[in-house]
Amino acid sequence: MACVDTLSGTSLDTSAGFERVRYFPRQLLTADDMRLEQEYFRDKQRRHNRFLHGWGVVWGLEVRLDPDRGPLAVQICPGYALGPCGDEIYVPEAIPFDLGTCLRRPADPCADSLAATIAMPPAVVVSIRYAECQTRPLRTLQAGCGCDDTACEYSRIRDGFDVRCRPGTAIPPSPISPGICEIEDARATAAPAPPAPPVDPWVDLAQISVVPANGAVSIDPAKIDNGVRRRVYSSAMIQQQVIACCCQAK
Repeated sequence: MACVDTLSGTSLDTSAGFERVRYFPRQLLTADDMRLEQEYFRDKQRRHNRFLHGWGVVWGLEVRLDPDRGPLAVQICPGYALGPCGDEIYVPEAIPFDLGTCLRRPADPCADSLAATIAMPPAVVVSIRYAECQTRPLRTLQAGCGCDDTACEYSRIRDGFDVRCRPGTAIPPSPISPGICEIEDARATAAPAPPAPPVDPWVDLAQISVVPANGAVSIDPAKIDNGVRRRVYSSAMIQQQVIACCCQAK
């Protein structure tokens, strides 16, 4: 489907489906219009992040052992990442996380002991994703004759994140398409392939090997591998590397 740009008379492709509200005098605006206005700019930003920057950890978000909280406790440091769907993931301060949430399994009702048991996979992967939460509930206005029960609605949506762990190994990052300089034919005008559509919103942060110790399960700090993560290099980091490599006086 195409539409006509009334300013230049050219055709514009609208297959992306992004629409924003066109305001005019005496227009009746509803909550749907306001949500559409928000989603338009949010979807544009997500698409910008996916196609121009990619996804992965930009800085921080290291996973470290937190022995003061228990043998299976780790700490996720502050940091910033871009999710596969283009969402920003920001962790402003260090957060604790218990690996027991993915290692413990419910007790067997037929067993003598009802305590939860600890499964021992060879490795555990800690991941993070973008999430939203509704905050600041307010009472809504009564409708009609005012006979309806008083209800509340959340007035804000706060950006947040979820953290999980799963048994297994980290998924290796997808290979990067070759650059123009790596194309054999110098006259070729082929551009890198577009990013694949996201299928999973999670970003892997670290892979941890769990080791048995005296009949229990613990974490060896040397077994926390933060190098399995996919990285995104900011423009400032790339600029610093270019200046360091090419522009400093020899």
